[in-house]
Amino acid sequence: MSVNKRDFFVYLVKNSKVFRTVLNFFFPVGVKKILLYENFLSDYILSYYPEDSIKEKKFYNIGAGNQRSRNDIWSYVDLTDSKYDKKGIDVFFDLESLEPISLPDNHAEVIFNSFVIEHISIPATKNLCKEAFRILKKGGVFHSKVHCYDYSYRLWTHGLLNPKVPFECRESNLLIGDFVKKHKGKVKAEFDRSKNYVVKSIKNPSEQIVFSPATGLLYHNAVAAVENILAQPKNPDEVLSGMNGGNPQQFYKGLKDIWVDENKKQSYQHNADYFSKDDLFDYIKSLGFSEVYFTQPYQSISPALWEDALNPLHKGFLFAIEAIK
Repeated sequence: MSVNKRDFFVYLVKNSKVFRTVLNFFFPVGVKKILLYENFLSDYILSYYPEDSIKEKKFYNIGAGNQRSRNDIWSYVDLTDSKYDKKGIDVFFDLESLEPISLPDNHAEVIFNSFVIEHISIPATKNLCKEAFRILKKGGVFHSKVHCYDYSYRLWTHGLLNPKVPFECRESNLLIGDFVKKHKGKVKAEFDRSKNYVVKSIKNPSEQIVFSPATGLLYHNAVAAVENILAQPKNPDEVLSGMNGGNPQQFYKGLKDIWVDENKKQSYQHNADYFSKDDLFDYIKSLGFSEVYFTQPYQSISPALWEDALNPLHKGFLFAIEAIK
């Protein structure tokens, strides 16, 4: 894996006091510029928003997990039974309850969520958007970063492996790790004639894990359907092809209704409750927001959302939608 040397240098300067002290002796100008940039953004945020919004932390990260800003302006909202660290969570709330969030009307500067919507049901998504409109002050910003089901679907229809599988999807990565451990590292991998990625034991090649375009899609979009589909006599791509009518909404609905095992769904997994970009856009617009538009990481009308920690790279599976009340 290649590492950008400049990015690594910047990371160390920001996060290691010892490294920063040593580098400051040899490269004082470079270190100072990095620190000036960091302070510039923080100072800009503090000068941009009203003092009471900063003091009362009227910036809400909903479904925050372990995501934390370096700027102490945020309030964090998440489940009481979240698998993430509870330290730093200010409001405990279950989005699937479909209840109002315990925050006042016309109050917030920003309502933000990052890779949350794809993990919850469509009714819960609608409730989140509706609550965001209620809680935001006039001119406040609602910003969602969302896993793009449409893109995963298009990859599969073109016979391509999902590029986050097998090594960056939690479940498939664990599967490979366990396989490598079982065979004490004596494994090899190759693409077969069908473009499947096959990891096999060197000693016993019949012991193998096969990642096809279909399993790539399933691991990163509907993990709770994997075991049921792998148990079928047909291979996964044949199973999915049999239910593909060329419409991603219908495809994911069929995947959920037929193959997803509700008892195996976990809140941190993609659950195939498909909500298309266009439908999400239309629903948010219908709530009364003055502006709704698609955007990209680091591109927001709210300076509070310009920070690196709030803009994780997602390797092509991201769309972002923003709305102004």
